[in-house]
Amino acid sequence: MSNEDQPKCPVDHSTRQSWLQKLTGSNKEPTPPTTNPSQSQPQPQPQHDQPVCPINNEARSNWLNKVSVTIPEDIETTKTCGSTNITNTLQDQTTTKINLPTQREISSIPRTSSNSNWIYPSQKQFFEAMQRKNWNPDSSDMKVIVPIHNLVNERAWKHIIMWEGINYKKALEQCGGITLTSFSGDSTKKTPRAWFKTIIGQQPPFDRHDWKINRCGLEIEYVIDFYNGENNQVWLDVRPKLNSFEGIKLRLQKAFGLN
Repeated sequence: MSNEDQPKCPVDHSTRQSWLQKLTGSNKEPTPPTTNPSQSQPQPQPQHDQPVCPINNEARSNWLNKVSVTIPEDIETTKTCGSTNITNTLQDQTTTKINLPTQREISSIPRTSSNSNWIYPSQKQFFEAMQRKNWNPDSSDMKVIVPIHNLVNERAWKHIIMWEGINYKKALEQCGGITLTSFSGDSTKKTPRAWFKTIIGQQPPFDRHDWKINRCGLEIEYVIDFYNGENNQVWLDVRPKLNSFEGIKLRLQKAFGLN
């Protein structure tokens, strides 16, 4: 997603390689070969001096279908970098002369207190953000990293809608639906559930996001852990946090099949 027109929290270097490996089935980062999610999703147009995005609609669909979800228990902690001060404009305000596409894709995720959806960063924005963090990015990686980043965010939003269940349907009637207020990511901060998995010898998640949604004025926080599954799949462990009455109620409703 996009800060001051620039993404503030792209995947870090180690997470980048993990995502590339998990979603491309490769043990090395591919070389040559975009998502705030979609009421309308304009596809990036090729430019004469920029490579065409190789990911077609069928490939996007296949990637989305590879992402699965579990519904575990967890109590959440805090967060670091994220959507603070991010503006939502299709204008790409980049500063370097790196030859990367500047087109941005509108996501399917409505933005709170706005009549528009979140807008994903362009390849050039993503690259510059990684440079500012001193992560030594490879420009050729952006063709893979940005679509993966966008697709996984789209899938995470679908799982949140699933969790909201009947509440989502009521929100559509009352206020037009749920919206995303803010998000943050920190691959180094583990949830209690992730720590427990590590203690019992299971593989820890390779990334973690915290999202705050708005349901007709009521804010609910969700946490998302990203796991490496079989056959190069990415498993999303999406659930409401147990830091509010509403989060606890959603968990109980899901456990007893009432949502």
